[in-house]
Amino acid sequence: MLPLCQAAEAATVLYSLNEYGRMIADSVRMDPYALALKRTIGPSSIVLDIGAATGIHSLLAAKFGAKKIYAVEPNEAVHLARQLASANGFEDRIEFIQDVTSNITLPEPATVIVSDLRGVLPLFGQHIPSLIDARQRLMASDGVLIPCRDILSLAIVESSYAYNELVMPWDYPYGLKMEAAKALVLSSWSSDLTDDFTTGSLLTEPQIWTILDYASIEDPDIAVESIVSKAVRQGTAHGILIWFDAELVEGIGFANGPGVSRAAEVYGRGFFPFLEPIPLEEGDTIVCDLSAILMGEEYVWRWHAKIYSGHDRGLLKADFDQSSTKMQSLYSGLSSKEAFKLKPRLGINGQIDRYILEQMNGRTTIASIAQRILTHYPKSFQNEDEACRYVHELFLSYLE
Repeated sequence: MLPLCQAAEAATVLYSLNEYGRMIADSVRMDPYALALKRTIGPSSIVLDIGAATGIHSLLAAKFGAKKIYAVEPNEAVHLARQLASANGFEDRIEFIQDVTSNITLPEPATVIVSDLRGVLPLFGQHIPSLIDARQRLMASDGVLIPCRDILSLAIVESSYAYNELVMPWDYPYGLKMEAAKALVLSSWSSDLTDDFTTGSLLTEPQIWTILDYASIEDPDIAVESIVSKAVRQGTAHGILIWFDAELVEGIGFANGPGVSRAAEVYGRGFFPFLEPIPLEEGDTIVCDLSAILMGEEYVWRWHAKIYSGHDRGLLKADFDQSSTKMQSLYSGLSSKEAFKLKPRLGINGQIDRYILEQMNGRTTIASIAQRILTHYPKSFQNEDEACRYVHELFLSYLE
């Protein structure tokens, strides 16, 4: 099932009327949006509603007294939104534009921009590029963004149910070999829309991964290295759980993480499975690198987890390095011509390999190169021996 908040600016899906109704009926989401608009809107407000859908945010802005609303929606739902505006007597103040914001200009700068372009997680499609563009081109210098920020958090989790739901269909059904499909499943993340994850599922304390401050963000890509967690209890680690808390305006928002008594129904949480379940003891150390890089219309996710016994990083229990590239390559449907338009860039591993290869000049020893990469990339290697082994293996892989 598609997450309901795959908004129009980020996807061309035309939802059913029932799905739009579910979005409006989700009071955990809608009540804070209504409160944020009521607090922000004044008689002189010029509002830009991005991904307006059936126009609920535009209608509320008009109800709260906005002078003018520009409702931008590329899908056919814009026609129903027009009818609803007319039925409520707002047709003179709401102008509907069937397009995406990157294609439009406004006759006046918006003093308020309201949107909900998230998917399961806020790192979805053209969400962030759309907001950056609208903020830079279409918003007044003292304008207000709703939401103002999203806070993404993570924790290592235990859930045999969620894990088995992914892998069991590919464990030799009817005696058939399905390893290739299983490998693909474990190279992708899934949306938790079932509330299977609770605070009791967490094996580590929640940590903030990143804060998306929409008033200042300039890059849709997020990459954070060496997020260190400690297991707070014994259990089996099945993967990483990511969720977000939204702040629409100061003091108004909603939380969506495990343990929240009522979470917004139209969002979910992201479950990033490990290649295999790994037993943890209290005090074990988990070091994660986590990145989401926008490639074309979709994010490529990479999660790299090293799990060490206890507080001593000398004993490595597991090293899981996973990426969604395999699954996305299979299902992206990109033609060769479209694929060639993507603008690839090296992740941290690629940068390290490039740096090492540049040092291999026939004069510098492996030990010297290892010392240099420890200086340049201190978080990527535990000690000089590990760095030396890495340099040596890379050298061997390029021998003729």
